[in-house]
Amino acid sequence: MGEETNETPHPPATAEFGYVTRDGPIHRYPPAGEVRVAKLSVGEYDNNVYVVESGGEAVLIDGAAEPDKIIAAVSGVHVKAIIQTHNHLDHTGALQELVDRLGVPVLAHPDDPMPVATEDLGEGDSVPVGRATIAVMHTQGHTPGSLSYLVNGHLFTGDTLFPGGPGNTSGERAAFDQIMRSLDRLFELPDETRVSPGHGLDTTIGRERPYVEVWRSRGW
Repeated sequence: MGEETNETPHPPATAEFGYVTRDGPIHRYPPAGEVRVAKLSVGEYDNNVYVVESGGEAVLIDGAAEPDKIIAAVSGVHVKAIIQTHNHLDHTGALQELVDRLGVPVLAHPDDPMPVATEDLGEGDSVPVGRATIAVMHTQGHTPGSLSYLVNGHLFTGDTLFPGGPGNTSGERAAFDQIMRSLDRLFELPDETRVSPGHGLDTTIGRERPYVEVWRSRGW
C-alpha cells in the first residue's frame, strides 16, 4: 500500500477535462440535451469564458478579457446577456466593450459591484436561454457576491471551486468558512456534475468530494 496523501489529484490536461490555452482553439463540449457549451481562455491570467447556447440564443459567463475573441466565439448566435461569477478585475476587464458592442445586459449579484451597470441576480434566480434554464446559486466566500450557475448537469463555479480545492480567501478565516459552507451546498449535487471553474481545467463533483474534509482541516 502507498502512503496516504492529503493532496487532491489533479485532472490531466486533456479535452476530457476541458483543456484550453490562450492561443489555442475553443473547446466545445458534447451537447447536453438542448444545451451546447463552448470554453475559451483569455487574458494574462488565462481566464475561462463560457458560451452557453440553446435554441439559437446564448449567454456569456464572465466578460473577462480579449473582447474580440469573445465576440468571435458567439458569431451566428443571439447573445441575451452576460452573467458574472464575481467582480474581480480579471473577470470583468472586457465588460464595457462587450456591452457596447453586443448591446446586452450584465447580470450579477448586488454584493459584487461591477464596472458597468448591472441587473441583480441571486440565490434561486434563473436565467432562461433558448429552451434551457440556468439555475443561479449564491456561493459567497471568494467574494461576497460570488455566483455559480448550473444547467443540465454542468456547473460553472467561477473562483469558488477548482480541481484541488476552494478559491482563494486571502487567509481570512471567516471568508474560508463561508466558502466551505458554499462548497457544502455544491457537493449536494450528483457526482457526475461537471465543474467548470474560472481558470484552468474542469473536474467533477464526484472527483473532488472525497477531499472536502482535507481542505477544511488544512484551512485553504
